[in-house]
Amino acid sequence: MTVRLPALATPNELLNYEYISVMRQIRGLPNRGLVDSEIRYTEWHQPPVYFTLAALVGLAIPVERSPVNPPPPIEVEMNPSYLGTHRGNLNPTVHITPQNFPMLYTSRLGAMFMGLISLALLYRVTSYLYTPGVGLLITSLLAFQPNFVHLSASVNNDMPLTAVTALIMAATAWVIARDKGPVAFLGLGLLAGLALLTKANGAFTLAFIGAAGLAQLWRHRDWRRTLASGALALVGIAALWSPWLTLNTMRMKDTLGMAGSLPVKDVLTLNPLTFVVLRPYLYEIWRSFWLDWSAGQVGYAPDWVYGAAGVALLAGLLGWVKRPSRPEPAFVPFAVLLGTLGISYLYFAVKALMVSGVGFIVPEGRWLLPAMPGLAWFAGVGWARWWSPRWRERATTGAGLLVIGSGVGLAFWLLPQLYPQARLLRDAAQAMDNVGMTYNGDLELLGAALPESLTAGELVDLTLDWRALTDVSVDYTVSAQLLAVGAAGWTPLETQNSYPGSGLNPTRGWPAGDIYRDRVALRPQGALAGPTQTAVAVWVWQGGAQATMTRAGEPLTTPFVLWTTTRPAVPLPPVTNLPTPALFAEWMELVGVETAVTPAGVALTLWWRARQDAPADYTVFVHGLDAAGQLAAQADGAPNGGYSPTHIWRAGDVVRDERLLVGMGNGRILIGLYDPLTGARLPATQAEMALPDDAYAVPLP
Repeated sequence: MTVRLPALATPNELLNYEYISVMRQIRGLPNRGLVDSEIRYTEWHQPPVYFTLAALVGLAIPVERSPVNPPPPIEVEMNPSYLGTHRGNLNPTVHITPQNFPMLYTSRLGAMFMGLISLALLYRVTSYLYTPGVGLLITSLLAFQPNFVHLSASVNNDMPLTAVTALIMAATAWVIARDKGPVAFLGLGLLAGLALLTKANGAFTLAFIGAAGLAQLWRHRDWRRTLASGALALVGIAALWSPWLTLNTMRMKDTLGMAGSLPVKDVLTLNPLTFVVLRPYLYEIWRSFWLDWSAGQVGYAPDWVYGAAGVALLAGLLGWVKRPSRPEPAFVPFAVLLGTLGISYLYFAVKALMVSGVGFIVPEGRWLLPAMPGLAWFAGVGWARWWSPRWRERATTGAGLLVIGSGVGLAFWLLPQLYPQARLLRDAAQAMDNVGMTYNGDLELLGAALPESLTAGELVDLTLDWRALTDVSVDYTVSAQLLAVGAAGWTPLETQNSYPGSGLNPTRGWPAGDIYRDRVALRPQGALAGPTQTAVAVWVWQGGAQATMTRAGEPLTTPFVLWTTTRPAVPLPPVTNLPTPALFAEWMELVGVETAVTPAGVALTLWWRARQDAPADYTVFVHGLDAAGQLAAQADGAPNGGYSPTHIWRAGDVVRDERLLVGMGNGRILIGLYDPLTGARLPATQAEMALPDDAYAVPLP
């Protein structure tokens, strides 16, 4: 995943990478005090443990030393279409690979190493306290939590903080279970100091030390022993944290180093009732916690992923309603719970303050990820409680292996869906050949494919087969539009702009003859008045200039590549105000007519419903007759302004058709259909009786 994840597509990865790069360039910490106003340096307030480790992992990569601190900003070639599609998770840069940006990928390995260390210790402690099967389940629940997997392959300090949280949680459980003395608290203090130096909000890990101290006091009723333990814990914390506090105070005038991310005073004084404002956002927070592989609240997984995660977690947690069939380590659940609650309180407090202050929320479930070690612990132990001693080891081992298999499936199956790339077709015979459109003489759109029918609001893949006609030397942007086409022109229902492969396969460097199959995610938008005739148009841009387009050597102005039909997300509920529908040729019925007299004339809304699939295109006629029966006004045309031609109607479709009879004031209106090629009207009946003139009549006052 370290190599497979798009470069700089995860939250703040560019900012975090620059922190590491600057440390390598100046052989130390950047002088943040000089650049507080620059947004790209906002990550420099973060404590340095992970960033130092990542810089050390990449020592084999030579970096030119900078004579100034800080050095000039890192320049990257940005993708102008970043986050331009509904899938999200798209590469904000182009042409970044392990070969030309190697330190980005070694920096990702730094997070992975911290994760592996924490998982090893977590498994060791949980296997000792419970059984190897329970240890495997707890460890796999953390290791294959989707966000943990994702951030393990990203430049960030959210996963490293989660790793350190797992370390201190496991160490705390060990100290409590083995009833270790005050010296062990020195080690807990060092781990807490490590957490504080990994991410600014690592302060919640102090709750684990507090829980261990309470457990010790409860067991021994010895205040002096507990005070000695607390003092040694403070020594461990101070040994690591005090140099950072001093540096922050002297260099950045921010002692805790949290001014850029955590409003400490507001969090500590928060009114508990304020948490109520988060109620509408709980599902958004939940899915962001489990799987938000994106940089902008897009690119979530399907809802079933979050449902499955919830069911699995609930199945484990409910096991705690059962009494254990064997003794369990005393005070350990209390310590794990206290630490997990501390993490959760900090996250929800910050988000509640955000909603109260600005009225919306950016969920950023990665901030809540340090709660996952505790959740994994409770879910794993709870699952074991469901089983008798005879079956417990097999049940927990099997569940752990299932979690591992699911995690690998997410990484290798779901990840490619969230990061779609253009695929190189080795066999030219596999390419579609239904378009044949060229752009600037460099690219040829061989073919395009889209389902015959789309539904508003639902994602669908537009497949495009491209061929390089030359050795392409520029990066072309593809603009795919879904257009509702009617008599008066077209209306955009969706527009997506991106490099091929959503930025992962830019055209520069394509050799002549190569064929790529690309996917563009489209989601039709807008309120539709029924089944709507839609066309896909594909433009190509180079910079701000539109590429010249030809087909069969002839220039093109509008690059329509295929046609389809888009239907409303929910069929329109018709106004059925006719006592009996008027039926036309056994396949279409008029079920409702609404009239309104306006200064311009009579406005009508006709409601049509298809009883069968329509065989051809027919024209609706609306004739206004005066009191003498003479034609005074008419409004003939295809249904819905031509956006819903009858040949695309299918059984059950409902169409709202608006007309205006200009200058019409009284008399009656005749409504019907005719064949535009012959002028012959479709036979009209009502209650099985033929209608005069094959038209439904509407009287006007």
